[in-house]
Amino acid sequence: MKQIGYIALTAVLFAPGLSGAAEEFPLSYSSVGIEGSYVDSGNSRDSSSLTGDNLSNYFEGSLNLTHQFNPNVSVLLQGGYAEPETRAGGLNANLLQGSLGGRLHPSEFRLSNWRPFGGLGYSYTDISVHHDAGAKTEDAVYLEGGFQRMIAPRFMIEGGIRGRTELEEGYVDAQYFTGIHYLFGRQYPAAPQIEVAVKTKHPAVVTPPKDSDRDGVIDQLDKCPGTPMGALVDSDGCAKKLTKEIRETLHVEFELDRTEVRYEFFPKIQNLAKVMKQYPGATILLEGHTDSTGSSSYNQSLSKSRADAVMKVLINEFGINSDRITTSGMGESQPVASNTTPRGRAENRRVEAIVSGKYSELLTK
Repeated sequence: MKQIGYIALTAVLFAPGLSGAAEEFPLSYSSVGIEGSYVDSGNSRDSSSLTGDNLSNYFEGSLNLTHQFNPNVSVLLQGGYAEPETRAGGLNANLLQGSLGGRLHPSEFRLSNWRPFGGLGYSYTDISVHHDAGAKTEDAVYLEGGFQRMIAPRFMIEGGIRGRTELEEGYVDAQYFTGIHYLFGRQYPAAPQIEVAVKTKHPAVVTPPKDSDRDGVIDQLDKCPGTPMGALVDSDGCAKKLTKEIRETLHVEFELDRTEVRYEFFPKIQNLAKVMKQYPGATILLEGHTDSTGSSSYNQSLSKSRADAVMKVLINEFGINSDRITTSGMGESQPVASNTTPRGRAENRRVEAIVSGKYSELLTK
């Protein structure tokens, strides 16, 4: 136990070199530590007692328990042991000491990262001298002052001086001490919270109006709820539409003096049927044409029959309603090529389909 004083002294002397930058003190904590001290008992040299009072100067080792309640107040519980000698006769003695005291710490002041403290407490000492030379107990009060420093997140060192006054005879001993403490149960300040202040005319919390379809018009004013995402809307929340015309042309050729629709033209008619189904409001005009072979009256009838043949394919093969189809015979009046060549006459034997109507397309942002 006597070696505790030397261990504490060595730890305090070398710890600052190992610690680097000083750590911040916790707001509160508990700690366990060791302390080494040197007691100058010169003030007791005139004591009449052979044992307890008249002791030579000595080293003392202690175990410390502390608890800091807040940045300004802590409490110390200490148990110490020493083996001093008496001045009279040089007899060996055993000294057991227990102390309880309070400490005050300034929360802001620092001296090169050292925190000062001051304390007041009570000590009880039991002294026994070998060879049955006697025994004595002492009650004392002490004042202390010193400095503390954090050297690591869980380690703190301290040093200071105590003045201990024995209550029975009134003599005062001086105790110079150093110690090192291990901290646990630490509490630090909470991280600061950043608050953004919003200045409003009315301090009450206002719930923003709801816009369910996110078209920019609140629900209370929206006459067309459920507008597709991304569509342009008017002030009533209704989607803006762009009207377009449908223009699709079909060219079906026929053999000389025939009205049968050749299968090679079925894919073209099928594509026209898809357009009709895509735009249900559209209608179709089928115009039949002939070359100049034959009489005009005959060609007029033949061209109408060719238009009717294409209409039947649309109805029977591709399911287009007859109400949407109109046929007309143009005869030989509108040639698209010269009737003087076989190829030109073949091009003139034809049916043209014109799809007409309008459809509305949503405008998007």
